Amino acid sequence: MPIDTLVHGAQVVLPYGGGVQRLDLGIEDGRISAHFTPGDPAIREARSTIDAGGKIVLPGVIDPHTHLGLGDPQTDYFSETRAAALHGVTTLVNYLMSKDPYEEEYKTNRQRGDSQAHVDYGLHAIISTREQIAELDKYISDYGITSFKFFMSFRGDEGAYIGLTPIDDGLMFELFEALGQRPGTVACIHAENIEVVWSLRDRLQKSGDDDLKAWHDSRPPFTEAEAAVRAMLFARETGNVAYIVHTSAGKTLEEVRRFRSQGGEVHIETCPHYLTHTYNSPVGSLGKQNPPLRGPEDVEALWEGIADGTVDTIGSDHAPRLGDRKQGSVWTASPGQPNLPLILPVLLSEGVRRRGLALERVAEISSANNARIFGLWPAKGSLQEGADADLVIVDLEKEKTVTAAGLGGRADYSIYEGMTLTGWPVLTMLRGQIIARDGQLLTEAGQGRFIHRPYAGPEAEVNSR
Repeated sequence: MPIDTLVHGAQVVLPYGGGVQRLDLGIEDGRISAHFTPGDPAIREARSTIDAGGKIVLPGVIDPHTHLGLGDPQTDYFSETRAAALHGVTTLVNYLMSKDPYEEEYKTNRQRGDSQAHVDYGLHAIISTREQIAELDKYISDYGITSFKFFMSFRGDEGAYIGLTPIDDGLMFELFEALGQRPGTVACIHAENIEVVWSLRDRLQKSGDDDLKAWHDSRPPFTEAEAAVRAMLFARETGNVAYIVHTSAGKTLEEVRRFRSQGGEVHIETCPHYLTHTYNSPVGSLGKQNPPLRGPEDVEALWEGIADGTVDTIGSDHAPRLGDRKQGSVWTASPGQPNLPLILPVLLSEGVRRRGLALERVAEISSANNARIFGLWPAKGSLQEGADADLVIVDLEKEKTVTAAGLGGRADYSIYEGMTLTGWPVLTMLRGQIIARDGQLLTEAGQGRFIHRPYAGPEAEVNSR
């Protein structure tokens, strides 16, 4: 019997020592069924063949950090997963955000995601109350949510702009303690010492400074590094491994290396904007972000951390707000970036082409590590036999100038506007079906499936339903 699809003539990137290999991929029933060397007499006839000659095949990108709902709650799952499909992202994990127990928020996100998503999706939950901690078992078993975010910075009224209540270190300790008793769960930590930020921010505002450098100076690198150290220690004391989200500073990586050298474990995520932009970039308040854009030395430190394995994952921290929310003073503009579509182009253009980053590392930080950490492996994040046929074919020579409209999402601005990147996705496949090709969306809303993550360690199979 013929197989469903044969991806022919590709250079296939296999993480964790597999490197780049010339392989043909057989696909049956939505999964990778076989690896063939070119000319192998065992290659079976295929109902369809994809000619990937001269191009690179990577595991589909898994974006572990999105905030769908911060743009248009009614349509974000449609517009942002469309942008994902067009740019090689086959799975995303979105943050639920509420000060209340999560039953209604979960149901609402499931309804919107199941009817609108073009790619597979899972959910995290942000924890800000003891009532939510008391419901962890419900979130894990009933909702398939096994990762939980804590904003160390949301003291006082800092979280009020997104409806969250104040927190303290006691609450963080209780969350770590509870997760330590539930192996396979993940504590995702936004690390910033906001009390120091308050002091510096008041000083800088009174001085009249109002630009990205002032925003950076109000939240300097040590405020991230100090909070990250605190989170790593809390995690170690309670039997956890902290996952530090959107790491922006070389100083934080120094502390991570020191912690690991002493036997500690921690997962580190960074984002595309920290790899390309600084407080000197001419983007004005559009570049406001928490943590802030840093200096050129931090950009290079993060690339070094990606190359040497200090950085584990890349996530977009995608917030699809419109540009009018970013106008005016840097002190009042809304923070956040809509950079989900740019994960691969940034890694390929600025990493592979400019800095010689290995394609194997691209596969690991954009997909495989995310799958392992968040309980999606080996069905997701891998091109091994038996894995879901989630893949992206990229053209390393394709040059394209970024426009906000061309990214396919809701946001009407991009800090990458006018920037030329080389290395772009040309085909995205989800569970054996081509969902985007040459900039055209080929899938319907609702084709994406919700991923109910199992209550188990990172080697567990994903359970989609």
